[in-house]
Amino acid sequence: MKDSINKELIFNYFSGNATALEKDLIDQWSTDPQAREQLFIWLMEWENQNIQYNADVEQAIARHFERINDTPVGFDIEAERAAVRTLAWPAKGKSWLVAAAVTLLVLSGGWFARDHVRYEIYSTNFGQIQRLVLPDGSKVVLNANSTLRVPRFGFGETTREVYMTGEADFSITHTANHQKFIVHTAKNFDVEVLGTEFNVYARPRRSRVVLNKGKVKLHYLKGSETDQIVMQPGDLVTFDSPGRASVKKTLNPANYSAWKAHRFVFENESLREICDLFEDNFGLKIRIPDSTLAAQTISGSFTALNAEELFEILADDSGLTYSRSEDGKVITLDY
Repeated sequence: MKDSINKELIFNYFSGNATALEKDLIDQWSTDPQAREQLFIWLMEWENQNIQYNADVEQAIARHFERINDTPVGFDIEAERAAVRTLAWPAKGKSWLVAAAVTLLVLSGGWFARDHVRYEIYSTNFGQIQRLVLPDGSKVVLNANSTLRVPRFGFGETTREVYMTGEADFSITHTANHQKFIVHTAKNFDVEVLGTEFNVYARPRRSRVVLNKGKVKLHYLKGSETDQIVMQPGDLVTFDSPGRASVKKTLNPANYSAWKAHRFVFENESLREICDLFEDNFGLKIRIPDSTLAAQTISGSFTALNAEELFEILADDSGLTYSRSEDGKVITLDY
């Protein structure tokens, strides 16, 4: 089957000229992840060659569902119409996106996600750490409950911009043409890099950037205006809830990346802040009814492979007692 699929056949499919047999063949071939990657590449190439056309979306969707007899249960046709309609570029002429939209609907099992075409998306579950090497040679370690989006096309050539949520540690490769590397976050700040090692933490409750080596420039929203901070090695920049930035020096910037080796370093961290870490990284909620206990601080370095192990170490070290909910997802701390 693989040898039967080529760019010419796929372009015919996008143009709506493939036969019924060819469509079935492509549908089977595209279930393989590697084949889907190739299809995305050909789709972008085909779109660039056919931008003068405008889609007759309603007709394309109607033809698609006439061909598909077993529509999945719970499938929202109106949502799919809206999703495809957002891709129609206003222009003169006849349909250019008919087959492309239909193809992606088939490939996604009925749910079209535009981001998955434009970006390679890496996501980690609670308690999971993932190591990545980007196309430009830069290395990223993605912490638990985090996401990194990397452009599928042109990365390292026309741009080096990525989008992240959660926490990640970056080691950026310097390029011959001094191309900037930019990390966009959803927390009203971006990190601009030339070649360096740094850690970005962008969680709902707190945000920070720690620079290990090199130099970075932070662009952040200060009220209604943008401001900049040029960071030097050892700088720690934190952002409070309103987005105000503060800069201080840390003697051990590597401690903020210790989680890469399953090591957790706390420097006068309150129990409340440590409980936030359990929820962000492991999805484990820890309640502390006593406000005095919540303010108690812990310092030290602890090595643990999972949430259970880390919690037991901290509880024993602090002399705390605790109780669990029936489902085990909520822990209540006490003296």
